[in-house]
Amino acid sequence: MQNLLAVYCGLVVSMAIVAAQTPSPTSSGTGSTSPQTITVTGCVTPDTMATPGTGSPRFVLSSVEPQGGGRSRSTVTGYTLTPAADVNLSMHLNHKVQITGTVDTAATSSPTSAQPSSPNTSSAMPAFRVTSVKMVSSTCP
Repeated sequence: MQNLLAVYCGLVVSMAIVAAQTPSPTSSGTGSTSPQTITVTGCVTPDTMATPGTGSPRFVLSSVEPQGGGRSRSTVTGYTLTPAADVNLSMHLNHKVQITGTVDTAATSSPTSAQPSSPNTSSAMPAFRVTSVKMVSSTCP
């Protein structure tokens, strides 16, 4: 009987050691995955909610066209744009463009005042890091 109890205790201790060394699924790098690159079409407009005098102009992608697949991105109506160093959004102001980049979920814009949202405001829009831009049309609908 004592031998059975000793084997049982040894088994429990061994299982506890193995469990302590196995990473849990929630901590196994879920935050380390790189964001998925997507391409979105819409109109580059000035961000009317940007604070004046903060340096470079800020832009919004409005009138976003839904992308294939019917995913949740299709409900997004606009993005606050953060261009890469080699991307010039100023030359595409009020143009319909196709942009490629990643959605920055950590930097989603939040309302900065009690003003109502309009298509050209960054109020509660997801941030989009633009890596490339291609003009589709010189006018926006």
